Amino acid sequence: MTTKTTIFELIKIEYRDEKPKYPEFKVSRVHIGYFSNLAAAEQGMKKIIEEEEKQSGDGFSRSIFGFLIEEYVLDKCTYWQTESTRSYLPDGSLWDESLVSEVSDDDGNLEVFSGRPAEKVRFKIDDLVETLYSDTVILEIVGNIPASPEEVRKMTERSRKLHPDYPIQLDASDDSYYTLDQYGEHAHPEATRLFPARLKVSAALRKKMLSKEYHSYRAYCEHSQ
Repeated sequence: MTTKTTIFELIKIEYRDEKPKYPEFKVSRVHIGYFSNLAAAEQGMKKIIEEEEKQSGDGFSRSIFGFLIEEYVLDKCTYWQTESTRSYLPDGSLWDESLVSEVSDDDGNLEVFSGRPAEKVRFKIDDLVETLYSDTVILEIVGNIPASPEEVRKMTERSRKLHPDYPIQLDASDDSYYTLDQYGEHAHPEATRLFPARLKVSAALRKKMLSKEYHSYRAYCEHSQ
């Protein structure tokens, strides 16, 4: 087994809009630096938070949406390089993490996603969430949560019976939620891209996102699985 050499990138997510509001708003990703280990990256994050709190004058920074710390594999020819990803709230507290590597081994095999335990599932079905997409944050509703270890086990066993030569094998991309936006368009964002809804949701928007049509659509999807 080849030992992986990795580095950690600290990324600050800033609000671009002075008064962000739903259903979506713009953010900027600011590269802070690369670090040799996770502890050093987290220490760098704390320093950034302290500096911004001092500049604000009231001990609270209103410009920070959150942080990401992404671990990358070095000296490897691969399209995907992320070994792990962690998301943090504006105060620097760890919000979520995905520890399944996206990087294949020397034989081209990907690390298997064995399911997300219940205690590590941050949201439940019907929760309104802020989903981070590149430079945009969109208010969405959770339609389904990542598969549990028990669900993955059953899925794998069923696949082996039906397709013994090519059984299903989940990977890092499956550590994700199923979400829908206000128009009913669905997405599969990775777990570390979902944040709690922290702004005011208007009654009209809430009603639209919790509409009968949405619930009918989700029920159909669950029945079809």
